[in-house]
Parts: sequence; C-alpha cells; structure tokens
Amino acid sequence: MVNYAVLAIPLIGVLIIAGTTSFFIVYSSYPQKHENISIDGNCYELLGTAHQKYGNLTAEAEINKMILQVSNVKPNNAVIPIIFNGKDSEIESFMDKHNLSETSRQRVIYFPNINGSVVTANIPKVELQRIVDNLTIYDLLPSTKSVVGSIGIQPNKFITSIESSDISSITDKFMTNGLKEIISRSDGVKTAECRNDT
Repeated sequence: MVNYAVLAIPLIGVLIIAGTTSFFIVYSSYPQKHENISIDGNCYELLGTAHQKYGNLTAEAEINKMILQVSNVKPNNAVIPIIFNGKDSEIESFMDKHNLSETSRQRVIYFPNINGSVVTANIPKVELQRIVDNLTIYDLLPSTKSVVGSIGIQPNKFITSIESSDISSITDKFMTNGLKEIISRSDGVKTAECRNDT
C-alpha cells in the first residue's frame, strides 16, 4: 500500500520551489514598460529608450501647457483654481510652503495603505508662476512624481475657451512633432498593429 503522507512532503517541496522559481521568472520579465501610439495612420510600440523618451516628452508637454495657461491669465493679481494630489504629509508641506486657500479635500488611500488626498485650492497667479517656472520633468514622471507635478489648472474665468483650444492645439503639435522624432531616431520603436476602438 502507498503511504501518501510520505509522498506529500517531497511533492509540496517541489511545488514550492517550482512556484518560487516561476514567480521570479515572471516578475523579472513582466510587465515590460511600453507605449502604443498612432501617428499619421501608422501604429508603433515604444519600448526601452523610446518609451523613456516618450515619458520625458509627455512631461515636457505638460509643463509647456501649464506655462501657456499661466501666461494667459490676466490680471497678475488673479487667483487661480488648481487641483493636486499626494501623500498627506507631502500635501501639508506643500500647502504650508505656498499661499494656498483650500476649497475641498477628498481622502484617498495609496498602495500600500498610505493616506493621501486630492485637494482643490485657490492660488495667486504670482505663486503659481513661481511653481511652474521651477517644474522639471522629474516632477511629472510617474516614478518620481511630486505634489507639484500633480498640479492641474481647473477651468476658470481667466482662460477663455478659445485660449484653451489654442493651448490644446499647441500641446498636440508639440507631442506630434516629438513623437515623430522619437520614431525616427530612437531604439526600441517597433511597428504595431493598429487597433480600432469600436
């Protein structure tokens, strides 16, 4: 008669080793960072260096957009509504450092169990200009994003719909030109199948 208890212990050991090995193989190779884009009807997958340049381009585009938005605000003593997010400790430090008037706050939990908030506030144009002038791409990259990198300017009476449309067109053109340059000059660009959104 077969003693299953004796067989179970080696079998459990083999399964634990196989599971651990599989985990490390999958963890080291997945997920691969990439971006799928479409330019002029052609589709591409950006990997490695190309993906890194795409992240930098996206951050630069966001900084340029904020510069254009702030420059359109008149008068200079205007108070602008913004939204931002981050860990509570960083939010409090940011609010203490700048002349902000909080208008709302929604509590959120960031992984793994870190208290954070999404805050709307009013800020004088001069102070926002100072923040925007000191933004770097590292403030906006997902891996190094800071509270200042999360700032978004909310719709307001100081920026007209025509100005917003012009800013969007300029930002789109900047992104398109940058993507074309990445595609033509970077390692890690692969042609990809275009997927229709239906």
